[in-house]
Amino acid sequence: MSVRGKLLDYKAIIKLAAKHSKGEFNENDEALILFAGLAYFSAHELTLLKVEDLITDRGLIVIDGVLPSSFSATGKERYFFIGDNTYLSDSIFKVIEWRLKNKYGCLDRSLFAGLDPKSPFFLKDNGTEYKLNYKRRFEGDTVTQPLQMQRKFKSYYFPEGVSITTLLNSFIENVWLARSRDGTFQAIRDLVGLTGLSKETLRTKCIREKTSIQDVLENLYQ
Repeated sequence: MSVRGKLLDYKAIIKLAAKHSKGEFNENDEALILFAGLAYFSAHELTLLKVEDLITDRGLIVIDGVLPSSFSATGKERYFFIGDNTYLSDSIFKVIEWRLKNKYGCLDRSLFAGLDPKSPFFLKDNGTEYKLNYKRRFEGDTVTQPLQMQRKFKSYYFPEGVSITTLLNSFIENVWLARSRDGTFQAIRDLVGLTGLSKETLRTKCIREKTSIQDVLENLYQ
């Protein structure tokens, strides 16, 4: 595989995220990297993700959930998994503490861990929202792209060949390697639910053409 298509295993993703938790970066940056690499959150989804999508009114972290189709560039809803006592759930707690400490989008009561449930979960360093930009500048245009979030990821100190796209690709590879041992059909089915990509796309690339998973991942987002 070319350097440009370099992929990371779970441990490497966690280590890379941890390096962005301090100094000129903070807990928010660490969580963004983990959400992309460990849960397949795209820049578009990270921009639209709300507090209420991750935190209940009682202040509990959701274990899993479903993102609406409006969040996804594929136009399909998808399942996401956070888990209990995981790196992802820990990162959510850190972002909550970061927001409360800086008084970004807070409530005057304890519901939703003290955060405004309708506010974006991930905010810029100054507490403002990441915005979606319209792809074409004309009246009635509805196609948007997450340029601000993409620029945020480009500011990180990633190794050569690593970007938010390769973090997403790494998620697919790691799921495939872990679950295809129990059968490729179930692995494909799980990936459809977790990524929103079509069964046909994954089956064609992973099985019928009998290409390696590395080749699949290099071609998946072209």
